[in-house]
Amino acid sequence: MNFIFLIISLILVSGFVGSALAQTQTVEKEFSLEELEEMKSKAVLISTNVGTFMIELFPEDAPNTVNNFLKLVESGYYDGIVFHRIIPNFMIQAGDPNTIGPDSDRDTWGQGGPGYTIDEEFNTIQHDRGIVSMARSNHPDSAGSQFFIMHKDDNRLDGKYTAFGRLVPGLPQALDKIAKLPTNDRNQPTDASQATIIKTSIIDNYSSAFGGPERNISLVKSEKISGGTVETYTNSLHDISFNVPYRWDVTEAEGDNLNLTIEPGWLEHNALKIIEESGFTPQLLVGSEPRNPNIESSEISPAYFSLRSGDDPKILSNYIFQVDAGRKAHLIISTQNIQTPTETAQFKIIQLHFSNSDRTYSITYVNLAEWFRYEINAFDYTVKNFEIMIDGTMQPIGFGNHPVFQKMIIDSRLKHEPESLPPARVGGCLIATAAFGSEMAPQVQFLREIRDNTVLQTESGTSFMTGFNQFYYSFSPVIADYERENPAFKEAVKIALTPLLTSLTLLQYVDIDSESEMLGYGIAIILLNIGMYFIAPAVLITKIRSFYKLQ
Repeated sequence: MNFIFLIISLILVSGFVGSALAQTQTVEKEFSLEELEEMKSKAVLISTNVGTFMIELFPEDAPNTVNNFLKLVESGYYDGIVFHRIIPNFMIQAGDPNTIGPDSDRDTWGQGGPGYTIDEEFNTIQHDRGIVSMARSNHPDSAGSQFFIMHKDDNRLDGKYTAFGRLVPGLPQALDKIAKLPTNDRNQPTDASQATIIKTSIIDNYSSAFGGPERNISLVKSEKISGGTVETYTNSLHDISFNVPYRWDVTEAEGDNLNLTIEPGWLEHNALKIIEESGFTPQLLVGSEPRNPNIESSEISPAYFSLRSGDDPKILSNYIFQVDAGRKAHLIISTQNIQTPTETAQFKIIQLHFSNSDRTYSITYVNLAEWFRYEINAFDYTVKNFEIMIDGTMQPIGFGNHPVFQKMIIDSRLKHEPESLPPARVGGCLIATAAFGSEMAPQVQFLREIRDNTVLQTESGTSFMTGFNQFYYSFSPVIADYERENPAFKEAVKIALTPLLTSLTLLQYVDIDSESEMLGYGIAIILLNIGMYFIAPAVLITKIRSFYKLQ
């Protein structure tokens, strides 16, 4: 939290300091669709000496907050209350009964409430100009009657305060007039009469002619459960929801597809000790992309996660299983070695792939093999609480309770038995060795991605790569070792490989959606390289020999 946001938070919550401890909390209520529709058909009119406000409400996002606000309005609670805190280009705040009357004690302004508090209902509504939101103290569940109206967009408040309404767009509003009133050094209006709410009333049969408010596509929200509190990540664009592992943090990557990285936060002390000792931060990766049935086999996506710059993965377990609801999942456990200039590091990966009617999803856990068992519970917890959109409603995926999944989790908790790792920087791929540390390294990495995301997505491509790897690695390690010993030879290999690498990158410009297309493009690439490496040199040599014969 930066310093500016800390100041804003203190401004909004200071009105409750000193009174929140004495307040009792209300019991939250579940509302029917009919009750939500009834609240949505109401608007609130606020009249002041300098103009009026008309507020439309969002009970779908904050039903208890809207219900509480309507009850207070209906009771006349807000009549005579002053907008006691006015900060131009930020917000105006009202709702404190301590401000009623010309002789009210300004030292108590901002400290009053209705005598009870309501639970937070943080949501995805952005705090843009005109949005109406609840003020609170430091505790999330400390709102009561005080509310604020945004004078200017400030999305630092998103997900931290309960937004429940907005000024009706297109109507004359008193917002700017209130915001321009003179104030003292405590942001209180110098002439309270100009900022006083004269009357509030409810307008029935209201129907909004405008679209909904701007929203954030995702939200991490604390929710109460039996035994404590959990943080739930929700993404309305990709239709997912899951409980975040305790004291782990979610980071979103940019792009059209879902790409989340979940790592232990600075309060997860046990994990931090392991990170300090191992030198690697364990990660959960959650992804989603549009479903492509053309490349699926038995309704299972061929998607597969592997580490960049790593050797070919070694598959330890590979299962396709189905839950009672008929949904299928693909569970894979693998290891993968990454060679650094000083050592060989072995990583262990468990990944779960599944789909709904529109999208494919993946949940992946990555850690060093030696430390893999220590954070496997984070993967287990995420899978068991993961929900996606199924038949129009958010539902648990249900794979976490399947016997196959449970057996893999139990096995993953066992102590790691070290494999015999290859010596650092011995043998390996002659192409990767030639490109290591040069301008060709990104191109080699790009070819790995083409291999994983294009070639290996078809049966013919997989079959070809299996046979090719057997042939290629029969001589590649020897050449790779000689490259390391002889820099001049390494440069020669790099020059010789340039046409091959260039030809393979042509695959990025084509769409391969079937076996026949893979075969066609693959044969074309092979013929192109035969032409470049054999036919063209043969023709050139023949021409040179013919030239010298003529001399």
